[in-house]
Amino acid sequence: MDILSIDNLGIDRVLKRGTGIIVEKQSDALLVKDTVSGAYMLACDERETGRDILKRRRADEMKLLMVSDYSLGTEAFETFGFSKKIECYQVAYYGKPPVFESPLTVRKADENDLPMLVKNYSLISPEEIAEVVKRRSMLLGYIGGNLIGFIGEHLEGSMGLLYVFPEYRNKGYGTALQERMIADTIEKGYVPFGQVEKSNQKSLSLQKKLGMTVSENLIVWMWR
Repeated sequence: MDILSIDNLGIDRVLKRGTGIIVEKQSDALLVKDTVSGAYMLACDERETGRDILKRRRADEMKLLMVSDYSLGTEAFETFGFSKKIECYQVAYYGKPPVFESPLTVRKADENDLPMLVKNYSLISPEEIAEVVKRRSMLLGYIGGNLIGFIGEHLEGSMGLLYVFPEYRNKGYGTALQERMIADTIEKGYVPFGQVEKSNQKSLSLQKKLGMTVSENLIVWMWR
């Protein structure tokens, strides 16, 4: 089983950074728990092996689960009684670090930025935003001293949390922020990756424009 495949880059990331605990390993399947995000992540070449591994887990211990096999993921969503899920493509950048030529200046967010971040980004909880900032994983972009937006790294390592203030949109700043995040991630020794919801064609087009590879298969994230 190849944990370096694009579908399994989340598992690869948490293992490399030392926060992933191997819960169960077979020759054709691997279940890992990330101690930072609390996420369980399952990769499997054989669906039946993956299904058997999941059967040995209690439903109440898995608050957040990723399954890289789409069919098994949709099955697990029903079996374990999760309330929400996202079916998404994994995207990854395998090229040379992009050249950051934007007029943007960038700095890492700190705790003083939390009120602004929480006010403008509601797709994750304030507690998770605070943890992202604590891990120094949120970048703020500026033009002429004016804050134009931000981008961050989710707790399990994927790029996201991108927000550009309305008056600065359609000027290429979102692309510039992601290019900077890609370059920073490569500098740390990791493959930059993220997820795009399957119906979000606009975002998929942007990722391809940035040189990101898009997975052929869908993965499933689910939570309670």
